[in-house]
Amino acid sequence: MKKNYIAALALVLGMFTNTWAQSQRSCATMQHLQMQLQSDPTLAARMQQIENKSQQIIAGNAQNRTTAVIVIPVVVHVVYNTASQNISDAQVQSQIDVLNEDFRKLNADASLTPSIYAGRAVDCQIQFCLAQRDPNGLATTGIVRKSTSTTSFSSNDGIKTATSATAGGDNAWNSTQYLNLWSGNLSGGLLGYAQFPGGAASTDGVVILYSAFGRVGNVAVPYDKGRTATHEIGHWLNLRHIWGDANCGDDFVSDTPIQQTSNFGCPTFPHITCSNGTGDMSMNYMDYTDDACMYMFSSGQSSRMSAAISSSRPGILTSQGCVPVTGGTCAVPVGLTSSAITTSSATISWGAASGAGSYNVQYRIIGAATWTSTSSTTTSIALSGLTSASNYEFQIQTVCSSALSAFSGSGTFTTGTVSTTCNVASGLSSSAITTTSATISWSAATGAVSYAIQYRIVGAASWTSTTSTTTSKALSGLTSASNYEFQVQTVCSAGSSAFSASGLFTTSTVATGCSDIYEPNQTRTAGALISVNTTISGLIGVSGDNDYYKFVTTSGLTNIKVILDQLPADYDLKLYNSSGTTLTTSQNGGTTSEQIIRNTTTAATYYLRVYGYSGANNATSCYHLTVNTSGSTFRTTNQLADEGSLNALKINGIDELSVYPNPATDKLNLNFFITENATITANVIDMIGKTVMNQNFTAQEGFNQSALDISSLNNGIYFLRIQQNDQIVVKKFVVKH
Repeated sequence: MKKNYIAALALVLGMFTNTWAQSQRSCATMQHLQMQLQSDPTLAARMQQIENKSQQIIAGNAQNRTTAVIVIPVVVHVVYNTASQNISDAQVQSQIDVLNEDFRKLNADASLTPSIYAGRAVDCQIQFCLAQRDPNGLATTGIVRKSTSTTSFSSNDGIKTATSATAGGDNAWNSTQYLNLWSGNLSGGLLGYAQFPGGAASTDGVVILYSAFGRVGNVAVPYDKGRTATHEIGHWLNLRHIWGDANCGDDFVSDTPIQQTSNFGCPTFPHITCSNGTGDMSMNYMDYTDDACMYMFSSGQSSRMSAAISSSRPGILTSQGCVPVTGGTCAVPVGLTSSAITTSSATISWGAASGAGSYNVQYRIIGAATWTSTSSTTTSIALSGLTSASNYEFQIQTVCSSALSAFSGSGTFTTGTVSTTCNVASGLSSSAITTTSATISWSAATGAVSYAIQYRIVGAASWTSTTSTTTSKALSGLTSASNYEFQVQTVCSAGSSAFSASGLFTTSTVATGCSDIYEPNQTRTAGALISVNTTISGLIGVSGDNDYYKFVTTSGLTNIKVILDQLPADYDLKLYNSSGTTLTTSQNGGTTSEQIIRNTTTAATYYLRVYGYSGANNATSCYHLTVNTSGSTFRTTNQLADEGSLNALKINGIDELSVYPNPATDKLNLNFFITENATITANVIDMIGKTVMNQNFTAQEGFNQSALDISSLNNGIYFLRIQQNDQIVVKKFVVKH
């Protein structure tokens, strides 16, 4: 069965997806292998050749089998997006220490191996060292650091490729001479993955989640003892999961018992599955138990790993990566200084050292247990992500072509304190005041990030709130002719100030010219004159067209007499019946005083039109509409039935137009009577004459109801202008949300 390696592997990969998805220790090595086999059609054949050769070595081909202790040079690529991911040198070294303990059976918890398996637990005679010589023969610490804008990586090998100086991962060193370990942030709960022997040289190595790397520093239970790397390096040396990634599967090792599937957490021994009798070897590094509950390799696994090095990684045996560079001197840096210190950053500098190719930098809060490490090819580096109001120390090491210097003595600096003072805004003023808007301003406040603003009509129960990132704010939707107060609050990074004292301004009054046209509740004596005022803009539409005023008479009285005086030139009066027929026209031919007399004893509805000619529409002029009343000769005021106003309009057959509610909030209702079917256009115009809304609707002969959605309009005064053909009528309304 073990000789048919690829057939067994195909079966494993066919069953793999469900097994991996259910695991708690999320090793993605088999998933990674599946992706490689799909993208590289020749990989399966290479792996079969390696397996055949390994089996020959294990079977006793002595001239190809390595029995001496093997030392594997390791380069650790620390790929980080945040400061916590930039693990310290001490955390890296702790991982190397764990590997040397686990692969040499020097781990203290080896004594916990159940007695039935104690005889199978062995020293694998494999050791690891942080590289002291890089592929170019230069001295190195064996740690490469890469800051990246990539926030996390998956099992697609993105962490192994530097897509740019600021993005992606870090490229592998020569994988025939070094074991490449990558530490970084992995997505989806992934702890790590490895590449089996036979894969591409450019991606060869092991990837570990930064918080599962080593046993000190930024590690998280239950994967805080460095066993994730032990497990994944086992894969790198051709070991399979102990359950063979299948139900009672084959891991190609003779002295590990068959078991049904992976074990999680810390299982009680013995856990017997697949009739293995002795129980699952759940304490084996190639199971899925927690770090604290795995502590052995078997003799068969040791032989398989040794054979993998001889058959597929022979360059490791002759690598000079663990041999220190000797000869020459490498001066210790001096002249340490700091500058550009803020609450969270600082720039540190030092004098150039003789022979330097680059510099290693370590820094920490004074008294902290671990250092944060980075590097620079110049004699300065900007540090960020620091803690405010803290005393820091930093040290520099020279990296020369032949050696590393000792670290320098410590330079020190203290980060700034975050200001807790947030000054109250002052210097409040206002400008650009109109009937519905104003711009308010204030002086810049120390520590301000932005400003909170509240304003209201003086004496109102509640405030309207808004914000600004500058020292001014334009307010709109205000109520005309109103006294406003406003206050400003400074928003700082550490909190907010109190609100300032109030600033004041008064919105402008809407220019209405003259008063309403009719006062229905006044008491008049027979023969008296009623003087009623209005604005010309209220009579004449915005296009200078015609407006109508309705009169309703009763039978028995003989005359209607209307006099219009104090009128700008070029106006006439016309009286119409309800059918739109002209009954009479004023007699004075466009002078400033016009009158109409209608002798009748018939009860009827009449419409008076003030007719304007070119240039006659003047919003600042007023006229006096005088209705002579007499019990015997003319109509009396209480016989002018116009529902409270002579402003009831008729436009080509439209009668009795009313709007409500007024003020309105979200919807404005329109009621009117029309004598024929027609298409009506409704426009809403603001106080500066700008059309802010328009709508067409079809009206049927008779009484009609319609509505406008005004929820999007700001608070203020508006005019409803409805038009049919060349006839126009205007109604004023107020929006108040």
